Amino acid sequence: MKFIRRVLPCLFLAALTALTLDLANPHFDKPARDGGFFLYAGQQILDGKLPYRDFWDSKGPGIFYVNALGVGLGGGSRWGLWAVEFLCLFAMFWILYKALAKRWGEGAALFGAALGGWGLRATLGYGNYTEEYALLFNAAGLALFLSALDEKKTAWKYFGVGACFALSFSFRANNIGGLFAILGAAFLFDLFKRNFADAIKNALITLTGFAAPLLLWTLYFALRGAAHEMFYAAILFNFSYAAAQEREWLDLFGGFGKYGMGWVGWLTLAAWLLVVFRVLSNFAQRKATRLDAFLLIWFPIEILLSNLSGRNFTHYYASWIPAVIFYCALAFADLWRWAFHVPAREGWTGAMTVAASLTLLVVFFLVAPSAWTRYAQTIRSGGGEYADPVADYVREHSQPEDALLTWYPEMGVNFMSRRVSPVKYLYYPLFLGASLTTDIEESYFADLTRRPPELILDCARSVDAIPSLDLATREEQFSTPGLKRKMYIHPRMNDIFDFVEARYALETTLDSCLIFRLKK
Repeated sequence: MKFIRRVLPCLFLAALTALTLDLANPHFDKPARDGGFFLYAGQQILDGKLPYRDFWDSKGPGIFYVNALGVGLGGGSRWGLWAVEFLCLFAMFWILYKALAKRWGEGAALFGAALGGWGLRATLGYGNYTEEYALLFNAAGLALFLSALDEKKTAWKYFGVGACFALSFSFRANNIGGLFAILGAAFLFDLFKRNFADAIKNALITLTGFAAPLLLWTLYFALRGAAHEMFYAAILFNFSYAAAQEREWLDLFGGFGKYGMGWVGWLTLAAWLLVVFRVLSNFAQRKATRLDAFLLIWFPIEILLSNLSGRNFTHYYASWIPAVIFYCALAFADLWRWAFHVPAREGWTGAMTVAASLTLLVVFFLVAPSAWTRYAQTIRSGGGEYADPVADYVREHSQPEDALLTWYPEMGVNFMSRRVSPVKYLYYPLFLGASLTTDIEESYFADLTRRPPELILDCARSVDAIPSLDLATREEQFSTPGLKRKMYIHPRMNDIFDFVEARYALETTLDSCLIFRLKK
């Protein structure tokens, strides 16, 4: 019975992880735009290239090197990265399940994990996002924080909390809402208790742990002459990016709508409101704890950070998942205590864990049958990867040493065709005007003209966010009412249009994308 009690929750969490990664299945789908770029970045690192110096993006270095790990493990196959994704997400669920089961009971932990997994499925999409891998380090930091609440000698744990969130920060700066909440709760609680020395000591230890991994990253890039470029891209550029987009206060609720996690987000908000009521009551009775203070401020911080850019992409809200698991688990524990007058940790038996795990396994198989059908087909076919017709065409009609420029930056095609891009600033066409510097634009044009690629892939019509390189197609876009006003159009684009018109010939159209070849 003990063995079954241990194994069944593990099986459920493994199935939950597979369900969240359904659309990331390499057998059925090509990588999304961001995920394709990160795969390309990992491929370039394995070929000896350096982020920020040889290819540029405004993300921390963590996402590039995780992709290098995945591509390396898979021998160039996307399945290696899928395995890394699976291990990271499963470890995240397992760490939080064990930490919350110890505090609020296995039933509460299972309930929180189930809702967190469903919310992650809604926000993760095709996977391989910066928010995704950061979840593991956030979970580890939060588990260390919970364990530190119950012990007296906690210096190394607070150092570990800081280090874990620094690793999360190295994927994307917005991922550290939990760290802000931990530091804020320490001051809020200790000021209430007038324990100023403890507040300062814990904060300094945590910040020291936070600094350690970042210093190592800086040292690594400094030794390779790119520390300044790394700092500018991962930190400074994002301030101009956030300032470039107009926002409204209503944007803060984007995570609760159809582009967020929907009803799971609203349920988490309801659970947070229950926590607010309880915490305020405890503060009034002078019974509040550091955990109460943390839970009071954590979810609002996550909501704010996920909306800093003013652009409500669904995957931004993946960073809410630890909060979803926490608050929903606590709501379950509180409702259990209210209904049965005993703590959920004490009233929950091993037989209930077995029954709940089996029930959840069956429920998740029934509510998402297509996901399991796709996995079954993948296994029957022996794996394999999605054959992208555009990437296949590029590979068959060019040489391995030929460069490929993707005008609407679908770098997944570069990855799948194993063709290098000639430009450093791959996302130049999609830069927001206020964040685009003259140096970036000049660098793009110089790279393009210094080493003209053999092929140019123009998928501008797939989203109509940028003008096409083809004059007739561009005129059609501009004649569409209201479309030109919504596009990203930069000062040097006319130079690029003239260069392509003079040096390239339209070869074919494939999947709504135009393919140009360099004139001989």
